[in-house]
Amino acid sequence: MPVKCLDADVLTRIKQERSEEYLVKLIDMFLKEAPMRIQEAWEGGKAGDFKKAALSAHILRCLADNIGALSIRDLAGAAETAASGPKETTMTVSQILFDLEIAFAETRACLLIARQGIAEKS
Repeated sequence: MPVKCLDADVLTRIKQERSEEYLVKLIDMFLKEAPMRIQEAWEGGKAGDFKKAALSAHILRCLADNIGALSIRDLAGAAETAASGPKETTMTVSQILFDLEIAFAETRACLLIARQGIAEKS
């Protein structure tokens, strides 16, 4: 079953409550910030700094929630929880971050399509 990467209702609400221009800026910000937060989480996990990994995952979860990036939101929440747990969760955190990388690639494609649709209407 394919993963639903975006909540269309969230995108519609942002366009209605703010503007299409605001949504494009939000998409651009997410596409810039999310990879940095994923990288920070990886760095924290590799260094055994699970507090850093958890914080990066928390920020990513909030960014994803704001734009309706469902799979990223859910995986970032799982990474945050795992990184906040016992030290033996290292493999769990790594697996979640690996899945998060894949989810970001899928979500990035969805967001670029959404962004292109807005640009074509303008």
